[in-house]
Amino acid sequence: MSVLSVIKSIWKVINFLRELFFNIIFLIAILLISSFIALFKESQSLDDVPQNGTLVLDLEGVIVDSTLYNDDIYHLQNKIYGKRVNLARENSLFELTRKIDQAAEDPNIENMVLRLDNFVGADLSSLQYIGKYLTKFKKANKPIYASGTNFNQSQYYLASYADKISLTPQGAINVYGLAANNLYYKTLLDNLKVNTHVFRVGTYKSAIEPFTRNDMSAEAKANTTRWLTLMWNNYLTDIASQRKQAPSQLVPSPEIMLSKLHEANGSMSQYALSNGLVDFVKSDYLFEQDFYEFVLKGKDLPEVSIYDYKLKDDQKQDTHSVSKPLISIVFVNGTISDGENDSNIAGSQEIVDQLRTIRENLTDNNIQAVVLRVNSPGGGVEASEAIRSELEALHEYQIPVVVSMGGMAASGGYWISTASDYIVASPNTITGSIGIFGMIPTFENSLSHIGVYSDGVSTSPLASNNFAKNLPEEMNQLIQMNIDNGYNTFISLVAKSRKMTTEAVDKIGQGQVWLGEEAFKNGLVDKLGDFDDAIEIAATLANLTDYRIDWQKPEVNWFSAFYSDMIAMLPKSTAEVLFEKLPEVKQIREQVSLWDKFTDKQNRYIYCLNCADVK
Repeated sequence: MSVLSVIKSIWKVINFLRELFFNIIFLIAILLISSFIALFKESQSLDDVPQNGTLVLDLEGVIVDSTLYNDDIYHLQNKIYGKRVNLARENSLFELTRKIDQAAEDPNIENMVLRLDNFVGADLSSLQYIGKYLTKFKKANKPIYASGTNFNQSQYYLASYADKISLTPQGAINVYGLAANNLYYKTLLDNLKVNTHVFRVGTYKSAIEPFTRNDMSAEAKANTTRWLTLMWNNYLTDIASQRKQAPSQLVPSPEIMLSKLHEANGSMSQYALSNGLVDFVKSDYLFEQDFYEFVLKGKDLPEVSIYDYKLKDDQKQDTHSVSKPLISIVFVNGTISDGENDSNIAGSQEIVDQLRTIRENLTDNNIQAVVLRVNSPGGGVEASEAIRSELEALHEYQIPVVVSMGGMAASGGYWISTASDYIVASPNTITGSIGIFGMIPTFENSLSHIGVYSDGVSTSPLASNNFAKNLPEEMNQLIQMNIDNGYNTFISLVAKSRKMTTEAVDKIGQGQVWLGEEAFKNGLVDKLGDFDDAIEIAATLANLTDYRIDWQKPEVNWFSAFYSDMIAMLPKSTAEVLFEKLPEVKQIREQVSLWDKFTDKQNRYIYCLNCADVK
């Protein structure tokens, strides 16, 4: 075969691949166009969904402060792929509570049913905030009923606000306690001959312990035990109050619980009934029959899902409403890192852009105050400082900044809060963790074990720094001094913000984690309350009596939404599904992905790893 023939054959293959590639792109484009048309038709058909009768709180997935994908995307996905349960779905805490608030005053909504089997969970602060609006719904003389098969602790917390709870005969109430666990990799890293260089300040700064120990240190255990026990007691107090029972009656000690379960012949549902955790043990069918007969009084009322129940259009306002001053809400939701917001990522660049736009358009937008909603375990120093600096710039324009702490505002989440005029935390907010660390792995031992070595020359020991060599002593000293400086900066920022001495801050710092009510006693926050309290304080500081809320929302990434959904649709074996459900597998993924989020150029991190995994 001649060289020319070979070239022609290669060209034919290349041409075929080129045509195949462009045909695939064309088909994807057709699919996307069809999808958008379907979305348009779907949005029109949603106008026909009844907006009266029984409001059904049929939550799927998790509750977060700020979602990446709105309900239009989820509706379109259901249209394309068919209705299916989405346990990864993100639900906006504030959109949910606004709907419940609206339903409480809506004469077309008569009652509510909680169906929570597909609700994965939320932090305790968020659950309490939802509970506040469920209470408002009940005070409007609108009953709430809950039914389910197996209630986890988040599900049962919300169900406790119902007037009556029904459990299926083979169901259970899984309320046992809270735990904070971590996986530890020291021996694994030793076996892989990875040399882990750790730099930190703070006796209790345990974020690096999984990489330097095989267990939790005594200091970290004592610190975690303290706030975790307090949080559990708060949980028990809340559900006991709603069920009008003593906490020890609802959730007795394991010995008493097992004894009572033995008396119920091992039936978890009967145990729940006799212990006052539920009011009925009935099948779903019987619950629906009784609900129709005794609650609806035989009236054939429609049901409207919380996802189909529409908020009144904020844009349809009269001229007076539009001219009202604004309180702008900016979200810091997830690990603080460079770039844009993503799932569990608070992108500093996007947040800074939002704050800068507010500052540069104050007159045009009529923004009079900012509420920073923080729900973050922290992240990189540079990314956190970028947000803090932009918040500080608002002070020059006399724009008050109020921080509303969600389930967690620790380390970097507290760093950015120091630029505020006022801090409101939930009693169950995980906060503090004032400390800093750095960690650099090097692989010279791993590589030498397989016969790979690194050598060369440099003009300075500080220039000879790569993953294939041990860190020079000069570099160790440089990084540690930089870490020390970062900690001193941290406690200085806190001291200035909280009007404390640096010695006093250091005493409650050192990486210690505090629950909101402890942080209040220690002077780290100004008030115990919720998001509504933060709004009221911002209005007071800005001298506002009549105002509107401006929700800063991230740009919706449609391609990312559909790509991730298509990946999720790929078939998996039963073993894969079960394996992915193991909490250890989830934790490994989270911790591995965590280091992808750590992009600080100086390797300085203000992050609370242990307090991010409460179950």
